[in-house]
Amino acid sequence: MTPAGRIARVLVEVEPYHLDRPFDYLVPDDLAGEVVVGARVEVVFAGRKRRGVVAELAGTSEVAPARLQPLKRVLGPYAWMRPEDLDLARWAGERFAAPVADVVRHALPNRTVDVERRAEAAGWFPPGVATRPRSDPEPSPAVLAAGWEVYGDRGAALLEAVRSGAGSYYWRPLPGEEVGARLAELVQLCLAHDRDVLLLVPDPASPVADAVVAATGDLAVDVRGGPSPRRTYGMWLQARCGHARVVVGERGVGLWPLERPGLAVVVDEANPAFKERRSPRHHAREVVLERARRSGAVGLLVGTVPSAPAWRLLAERRLEPVTAPRDVERDEAPVIRVDTGEGRVRTRLSAPGTDALRRAVRRGDYGIVFAARRGEGRALVCAACGHRLRCPVCDSSLSRRGGNDRRVHCHGCGWASPGRPQCAGCGGERFVPLAAGAEQLGAELTRSFPDVPVAVLEGYAQPAPPPPAILVMTRGSVLDAPPGPVGAVLLPDIDGQLRRPALDAAEDTLRLSMQLAGWTVAGRDDAGRGTRATDRERPALVVAQTREPDHPVIQALVRWDPGGFWRTEAATRAEVRFPPAAHAIRVDVGGPGGDVAGELRDALPAGDDVLGPLPAGERATILLRSDDRTATLAAMDPLRRGWSKAGIDVRVDVDPVDVG
Repeated sequence: MTPAGRIARVLVEVEPYHLDRPFDYLVPDDLAGEVVVGARVEVVFAGRKRRGVVAELAGTSEVAPARLQPLKRVLGPYAWMRPEDLDLARWAGERFAAPVADVVRHALPNRTVDVERRAEAAGWFPPGVATRPRSDPEPSPAVLAAGWEVYGDRGAALLEAVRSGAGSYYWRPLPGEEVGARLAELVQLCLAHDRDVLLLVPDPASPVADAVVAATGDLAVDVRGGPSPRRTYGMWLQARCGHARVVVGERGVGLWPLERPGLAVVVDEANPAFKERRSPRHHAREVVLERARRSGAVGLLVGTVPSAPAWRLLAERRLEPVTAPRDVERDEAPVIRVDTGEGRVRTRLSAPGTDALRRAVRRGDYGIVFAARRGEGRALVCAACGHRLRCPVCDSSLSRRGGNDRRVHCHGCGWASPGRPQCAGCGGERFVPLAAGAEQLGAELTRSFPDVPVAVLEGYAQPAPPPPAILVMTRGSVLDAPPGPVGAVLLPDIDGQLRRPALDAAEDTLRLSMQLAGWTVAGRDDAGRGTRATDRERPALVVAQTREPDHPVIQALVRWDPGGFWRTEAATRAEVRFPPAAHAIRVDVGGPGGDVAGELRDALPAGDDVLGPLPAGERATILLRSDDRTATLAAMDPLRRGWSKAGIDVRVDVDPVDVG
């Protein structure tokens, strides 16, 4: 037996899944006064120096005293993680089927001692030594009423919760709403009542984040864009010590500490950029809502079209919607025209769309063309008649396997054609991608508009030329506010984006289409709600080119009705047990891995579906459909530990945004 109070149980930052547990270490006499729960320490693990976090202090250990190794050193004179932070890390590991050590490693930055020295000299380090910075008074009732009165009782309830309450909310801004201004009001309201704020945005160039940072000044740390490790640690330390009261950043700051959480916001919550691509593969939306719930704060999702998980929470009344009345939304909605090309030779850019762009640049505005990103046009259509290749099992789009393989496969359920496919419409055997991509559209527009700048913007933070100009944008370059006055939006590839082999293709296409369409009514004075800008020759126009005008996404876009879309889409997905009706879990197997799919079929609860494996490059993908995610993950746990011990590379993604 070891002396009482001398054992530290450490979450060591190692990767193998079967090592996901605390390990006991002896606390040396010279470190006894520094080792506390939440301290970051250095230990020797399997002969190598590793970092870890003290999860518990104990008096005894089941490990024989002769085998106990001592802690090497304590990293910093403070607890990096408070008990509530450790509890959240444990929850995230369980929720997303990841080792808790992965969550800890993701949540904590690298230490820089010089940053601590400078902070101590400035008087705000270590935690607890400085007085909390104060904020300005809350916005006046007149300012709050001007911005939030249109959202009725639910808007008033949100304001009251931000002042001193708690709850989970989903805010759907009106088309053209000044989202940055509204969120800046909420942030100032929260700060005025001595509560702190976390704001997550999907991209570093977010104008919404710019507005909040400008409104809060020195109270905020802006972590967007991946600053240097030194600056990152300095900003993280300000948040940990309560010296910074507003943290603004991308998905990585979802686990950052706050002294007194009051408001946690995710802007454009359905954006796939919020999904972490490395273990713990968490989604920032779920982490933010959970930490707000645990801390008695307000969790606020902002978006136009809810993601499938958010829609499920709304349907279960675990999220309170904050929306304007339907008649107000319809009055504010942009003008949208659906062009099927019927009776005309079909071209990549229709005549109505080209005319709308021409009018926009003539007025000195931007014309926006929304294009498929490279690789997003994989869905195949018949070259002769345009008929889409459909999966006979789940009706998803089909795409080629690659190489010389002429067969096609489904990314939704794993079905593969036995041989070369034929068109169900005309019997043709030649198939082409449904969408051509941004570069080709940019080249065509440059020929059609030789006197106007045409910029192809792919990815975040690409500067747009000043208007008048035509901007070809893809999913990655659509920000949360327009780059300037937008006079027209053309959606020529909406069919291709709808048919991407992804679980979220429909809602993602509607989300982006509505976001871009809303740009055509942005920039109005708040006092002029319900009125169009007066300095235009005619209302701005959105043109959607589609061969499927009755598709629920097209109908929801025209009616400006994301709720109507989900009521239809949720019923359709229930028939094939896709989210939000069921939970999806993606399992990737790399290299020789035995019969992983067979072992899953034998071990998972009755009713779970195991689809695949579907070859995906050097890895194979298996998709699980589950009614009880917790039970499914619990049944997988012993399998995963066995695979990990055997060196089989198996990665698990809970609530994936893509399956191919």
